[in-house]
Amino acid sequence: MHLEQLGSLIAFHRKRAGLSQAELASYAGVSRYVVQNLEMGTDRTTWKTLEAVLTVLNVRLEPEGPLVEEWRRSLVEK
Repeated sequence: MHLEQLGSLIAFHRKRAGLSQAELASYAGVSRYVVQNLEMGTDRTTWKTLEAVLTVLNVRLEPEGPLVEEWRRSLVEK
């Protein structure tokens, strides 16, 4: 999924939920600028921040690939 597609997905779900960018940001614990940049496809944020925004919207993206399990273990080690 490209950043622009992800941004479109976030904006679509936010609008359907009846939330402003500021409201979504507040619920996710991030700044409005993070939400704005995500929706524009210009933000290179952390997985944790992206996950917080998607959780508020009840959207789940599941990473796939041969190294995903190794990546997950690395997150736990930090």
